[in-house]
Parts: sequence; structure tokens; C-alpha cells
Amino acid sequence: MKTPKVLPAVLALAAMLFANQPALACTGGALTAKDGGVAVGRTLEFGEPLNSVLAVWPAGSEFTGLTSTGKNGLKWKSKYGFVGPTAATNYDMLIDGLNDQGLNVGLFYFPGFAQYAEATPENSAKGLAPAQVTAWILSNFATVAEVKANIGKIALLPVVIDLLGIVPDLHIKVQDPTGACITIEPRGGELVVHDNPVRVLTNAPEFSWMLTNLNNYLNMSAAYPANQKIGDLELSPFGMGGGSRGLPGDFTPPSRFVRMAFYLQNALPQATSAEAVGTMFHFLNNFDIPPGVAKPPAGVSEKFPDYTSWTVVSDLAKKHYHFKTYGNPNVRVIDLAQALQAAGDKMVTVEMGPQDHVNFTPSEMVTVK
Repeated sequence: MKTPKVLPAVLALAAMLFANQPALACTGGALTAKDGGVAVGRTLEFGEPLNSVLAVWPAGSEFTGLTSTGKNGLKWKSKYGFVGPTAATNYDMLIDGLNDQGLNVGLFYFPGFAQYAEATPENSAKGLAPAQVTAWILSNFATVAEVKANIGKIALLPVVIDLLGIVPDLHIKVQDPTGACITIEPRGGELVVHDNPVRVLTNAPEFSWMLTNLNNYLNMSAAYPANQKIGDLELSPFGMGGGSRGLPGDFTPPSRFVRMAFYLQNALPQATSAEAVGTMFHFLNNFDIPPGVAKPPAGVSEKFPDYTSWTVVSDLAKKHYHFKTYGNPNVRVIDLAQALQAAGDKMVTVEMGPQDHVNFTPSEMVTVK
């Protein structure tokens, strides 16, 4: 049988897309509690530590968009205060964040599918580097509806980030305290907004494809399967979880999307936002990638294995930002109101803890009496 010529072409394209890019495999979701609180959580996977710190930006902070020719893009002043983990010392580039109105924004890798606007003299004045969009949204808006109404006022431009040496391919998840959620994707130079009814996001391919793919898993159930008979032979499940047999367990973006959607769909009722935060962390534990089990494509440096460097959960009602890192798995929390009061009129940073896969902070020693 002849080997199809399309396969080498596809492999070549995949190698080209990933050749100079570290692997990323972020997973995000959200839970709503009976008290109305919303817990929004996500992981960050990156082939090397981003050395994120939490940047606390007060209202009134001034920002300038970065273009390919320098800091000459969109200029704005923050209406709201916010907090989020940075891309190293790029303090205006937040991977995730929460503002004082309870709005959450998360950036997720979108390799090979992000199509940013072409930089021109006309759009540079409204231009931002892709990773600056989190700060812009958190600075200016309180609700998903406001974001939808204003997202066309900016241009995300293909700006190389010195930290990475590449233009990062990204798409965006936005959630507010009402439970409203959208995904924003740069396609054809425009920012395309999708309503996100499942409140889940991973990576490539496009969000609309991810929703369509859920149709392949209509048979998935958390229910314990009933016994069945073949003639005189009675068959019964081996144990708990039989209804979800076939749920994809690998680390690919489509599989992680399906798995998170399944967990959220079958979550027990959450009485309070605090309970939802705890449950969200337990869900996200299922997407924790240890170093070495998800290797990069052939030809990509082995120094870029995928692993989970940090995990965060926002309580949108209390404006609490919970976090843990690879090196310190103890969950810590920032009260955004207290943090903004302490910051005054200046940006301050808070260490998150070790994020590489060689340093580990021991848990608190328990003394046996």
C-alpha cells in the first residue's frame, strides 16, 4: 500500500509549529456554589519555569502597549485594582488574574492557531503584546458583557517576548461573578469571541472544535452501570467508575478538555464558594503533569518537558486568589482587598514559591506527642 503523502506534510508542519516553542498544556474550569460564589481555576504547564511572581496592581496604574518597535502602543490607566502571576519580571504580562470586581482572566497556549493582527501605523496606537491583554481587561472591565462590547478596540500584535524568544500563541478565557464566560481567540487578525457554556479551556485546536468534540462522549456517565446478561452469564462492573469507562486520560488538549467538562458536569452541589475552591483544586490535581510523562516532539530540546509549574483558583465573590507551585504544593491565598490596601498607589510583587522541577519545599513538620 502506498504511503499517503499528506502524513509527512502534517508531521513537518507540526515540527515547524513546535520547533522553537516550549510545551504548554494548561487546563482551566469553573464551579458555581449554591451561595452564588464562583471558583475559577487553572494549571500552568511550561517547558521551563516562568519564575512567576504575583503582581498586585492598584487602580490608577498606568500602562503602555508593547509593539514590535517598542513601548509605543495603547496607553491606558487602570480603573480597577488586580492581582495575577506574571511572566517572570514582565510585570504587565499576566498569565492569569483577578480584579477587585471579581472578574477573572486567563491566558492559554494556542499553538499554531493564533493569527494576530498585522502591525500597521494605524493599529499600533491600539496595539498590545498578546500577554498584555490580561492587564488591559482586568484594568478596565467588571463583567464579561463589558469585555465583549470593548474587545474590538484593541489589536493584539505579533510581538516577540524576550523571555521566550518567540511570539507566544495565546487565546483567552474570561469569567465574571455571574457565571458568564467567554473565550477570545485571535483568528485572521481579529479577536473572535465565543460564549463558553462549559467554562472550560485548554489549548489547540479552536474552541468551537472542542465543543463539537464533546458529542463523541455523550455516553459518559458518573452513574454505576447496571449488570447485564449474555445468555446465562451475568456481567457486572469491576468497581466504581464503570460509567466513565472510555473517558480519555491522556494529556492532549482535546482529552483534557473532555475530562474537565466531565468533572464539572458531575460535580456534587457546592454549598459555598470556599467549598467550590477546594473542589476546584481537587479537580485540577487530575491535570497535574509530572516531568517526563509528556515529552516534546522529536527535534525539540529535551529541556522543554511539559510539567505543571503552578495552579491557581480565584474566588470571584470573596476576591481571594489561591495558589500553589510545583516546589511548594501547600495552598496559599491572597485577599485582594488587603493586598491593594497594602500596595497603596504602587505595584507590589509577592513571591509564589519555587516553580522548577528540582526544588521542593518540605511541608510543615508534624511533631508526634
